[in-house]
Amino acid sequence: MTLIYVAGQDVGLTTTVISDSGVPASGTPTVVLTVTDPTGTVTTLATLQVGQGAYAAVVPAVATPGVWQYRWTATGTGVGFADEGQFQVRPLGTQQIVDLASVKAHLNMPPGDSSQDAELQGFILAAGDVARNIVGPVVAESHTQYFSGGTPTVVVDWTPLASVQSVTEYYGQSGYVLTEQPLGAQTTAFAFTVDYDTGQISRRTFGGEAARFAIGDKNIKVMYTAGRGGAVGWAVRLGTLELIRHLWQLTQQGGRPRLTRGGLDSDSPGIPTGFAIPTRVLELWQGDKRPPGIA
Repeated sequence: MTLIYVAGQDVGLTTTVISDSGVPASGTPTVVLTVTDPTGTVTTLATLQVGQGAYAAVVPAVATPGVWQYRWTATGTGVGFADEGQFQVRPLGTQQIVDLASVKAHLNMPPGDSSQDAELQGFILAAGDVARNIVGPVVAESHTQYFSGGTPTVVVDWTPLASVQSVTEYYGQSGYVLTEQPLGAQTTAFAFTVDYDTGQISRRTFGGEAARFAIGDKNIKVMYTAGRGGAVGWAVRLGTLELIRHLWQLTQQGGRPRLTRGGLDSDSPGIPTGFAIPTRVLELWQGDKRPPGIA
């Protein structure tokens, strides 16, 4: 059973209409299915009877990522039925870092056993979110940020910084587009330089002299792309696999924490839920961590 769908995929829904006497409804009750997408748009879909009391429908090519909600209702002689549910749709290009086959190999699962694939996919997506927050995005992401002026340097939140599309300085209602000009090659007074490793953008003027961005509150607009061009370091990859293994064990195995000389074993299956990220995972990611102090 699919738990998380990809944008553009058809989603099949089924229900069993129960009569007032508690058995699958016979006859031809009026069955209605409404689906609400993440934007709040409600659509009524055609339903098909596939057995006594059993009905099916298809939500075609779900386009909007997020939580979709649905509601079945059925009315008729001896029937007053309602059922609700929801499903998740993830956007295309969602950062995963590792693939399903690699995860199953890391967990020593038979490659031909697909019984837990849908659940594992959720762990892969969750681990990708955690890794993104700590080491930054792997897949290219577009961001727009606003900074307060009056300082010589601003620092973007998301690194590694791949490229800067534009930096605009606003003086009141007037906006001036700055251009990226390498040190020693300034041709105008409206320039900036970039340290791609740290995400620092520095204001420059003629001759590469340092300057200050225009004084103001959130008056510096920066549009940029963050990401690693899809390249995943081996330590980042192994750390992500270890994080998935750790989280998977927490849900699949019971038991109490194992005590060691150093206290609770943070790698044992029964660790307290507060230890969501094992120390070894953070150590593997250490060399790729984003700079501190980033929200």
